[in-house]
Amino acid sequence: MSLHRKIDLRTVVGAAWLLMLPIPAFALVSLPSFFSDNMVLQRDTTAPVWGTAAPNEAVTLELNGQTINATADANGNWSAAFKGLAAGGPFTLNIKGAANSIALRNVLVGDVWFCSGQSNMTLHMVEIKDVAQADINAANDPLLHCFTVPQTTADTPASDVKGKWDAGATPITVPGYSAVAYYFAKALRAQLNIPIGIIHCSYPGSSAEAWVPKGVFDAIGLAAKEAAIAQTWQGLDAAAEKYLADLNAWETANGRQDPGNKGFAQGWADPKTDVSRWTPLADPSDFSPLGLANGGVVWIRESVDLPAQLAGKDLPLRLGNLNNRGKEFGNIVGTVYFNGEEIGPIGRTLKHVFSGPDSLTVTAPGRLVSAGPNVIAIRVFTQEEKLPHGGSLGGGTGLLFPLVKPDAMKTAWVAKVEAELPPAPAGAAATRPVPPPAPSLMEQPSVLYNGMLHPFLGYGIKGVAWYQGEGNAGRGEAYRHLFPALIADWRAEWKQGDFPFYFVQIANCFAPAASPGNSVDAELRESQLLTWKAVPGTGMAVTIDLGEANNIHYHKKKPVGERLARVALALTYGQKGEYSGPVYDSMTVEGAAIRLKFTHLGGGLVAQGGPLKQFAIAGADHKFVWADATIDGDSVVVSSKDVAAPAAVRYAWADNPAGCNLYNQAALPASPFRTDDWPLSTLGK
Repeated sequence: MSLHRKIDLRTVVGAAWLLMLPIPAFALVSLPSFFSDNMVLQRDTTAPVWGTAAPNEAVTLELNGQTINATADANGNWSAAFKGLAAGGPFTLNIKGAANSIALRNVLVGDVWFCSGQSNMTLHMVEIKDVAQADINAANDPLLHCFTVPQTTADTPASDVKGKWDAGATPITVPGYSAVAYYFAKALRAQLNIPIGIIHCSYPGSSAEAWVPKGVFDAIGLAAKEAAIAQTWQGLDAAAEKYLADLNAWETANGRQDPGNKGFAQGWADPKTDVSRWTPLADPSDFSPLGLANGGVVWIRESVDLPAQLAGKDLPLRLGNLNNRGKEFGNIVGTVYFNGEEIGPIGRTLKHVFSGPDSLTVTAPGRLVSAGPNVIAIRVFTQEEKLPHGGSLGGGTGLLFPLVKPDAMKTAWVAKVEAELPPAPAGAAATRPVPPPAPSLMEQPSVLYNGMLHPFLGYGIKGVAWYQGEGNAGRGEAYRHLFPALIADWRAEWKQGDFPFYFVQIANCFAPAASPGNSVDAELRESQLLTWKAVPGTGMAVTIDLGEANNIHYHKKKPVGERLARVALALTYGQKGEYSGPVYDSMTVEGAAIRLKFTHLGGGLVAQGGPLKQFAIAGADHKFVWADATIDGDSVVVSSKDVAAPAAVRYAWADNPAGCNLYNQAALPASPFRTDDWPLSTLGK
């Protein structure tokens, strides 16, 4: 986990602790970060606002003619709620205490959707192909605002996060938006013509366990697992401290330590320095062209042209992924410079470092950002020729965001050796300290609930848009209990009733199956389908036709967001029109065939692009074979010459059911399903 994550965690946890202390009489009225300029408040219902002040201090809030009052409690915490706000804006929200006043400008009133999940929700507009660039260039909507929650973990519930609302969707802001959330919100804006706010709160690779408080695990019988992981987790900091001390001692004893930063004094971070004789690097993660067989210190630089709109604005730089943990931890350490000034360290940092991702995201302060060429320089101390196990330095799909297609604006990376390490003494490798084992961060219960979700509980929202599930594939049977528990807990904790909770069923991925069989992804999809059927106020968007065989982070995010919007428009806003593909309802055996009935016919069943595919049938022996399937009115009739007495049918029951093509007239795909209740491969996992 990089240092900025460590600092965020301690800052957030520290802030929560400080809020519980008595506040002196001179305390000023203050607010969490998400009550700020450009925020969107929920219309029609209640829109709470809260903060801190001096104990017993009176606080007055006024917005568009409505005035509300609050009094801080003995600890200085206060809360008040606007009621029945009509959609509109921009407005100014004035907040006044005894010692200070706050004016929040460009405040909108509309519908706020909390968009959460894992990497397919995280994936930014700048990262996807499809039609994203045209949509980025066309973005011009001052009534669509986004708050992106920084990716943060915490051991205990936090009270605030870092971040801010943007001032509207533009070619400068939209590249950093979640693609699914943006297309979802854009579709709502087009149909509703009211302000829309999206709070984007997701974490790549996360499991559902990370998004619920610890009490949920007792209710669903997972308390023992939660306790075991938590116990290992709590010992990581002490283990990391000892490991780093041992590693530093080993480096010193074997002549493997960083020899000290000499390049900075020679101007290697200075934008004016001539780098024409530096070595070009096709891959900034691979230092082998520099001849560093034993490791050493390398400087790499790149110049990026920035548009005038970004001048003076804080600029997040996503520099890649060190993949610098496990047994390789400590191999890579360094410093990032922007236009000649240090903006962040990378590498050897603590706070659960062994289980967190190593994504290198640092922020260049606006005072350093100018229009035209800007220079990024990274000093890297490494004991390897390449970053370990797929680590990538230099940005991957996009070096910077928010930018308009940054790949088109960047020059080649160039590099220069500052120092080369001598060969390691004989036998040194065998004595190198070994990092302690650790559970995956994303299996650690509650850390994202604590660090990212908890601060927003109570914020006025219309509902939730959720895209997560890949992180729980392999535990699909348990997910049918965990996912409904997550929804119930969020609703209970938010205290705004059973608000809409709409989610995406995970897409097809991995290699197509040659024959019918078990599938952990199919079992996860079934748990999502069962959640939709069982939990009121939920809805599901099917994406079984949008994925890619070898890319879990597939690019067709526009139809994902639009399908989610169709669910919301129908179920929340009462608009007519089908919002789901066919959903299996019942079966009857007719001799050597099985007839399947469906709901959500959407005008009628369709075999898109040819005969129906990905249907399998089995007898009482549970052995599935590919089947013939035909549409007969509102039914599908399934049979096989190899199964004389059929007992069950499965459709699209595979990680990647390539070619599955049952749709309805509304052009929406059927959800994968099975008619049997035979034991799952993930039972008990």
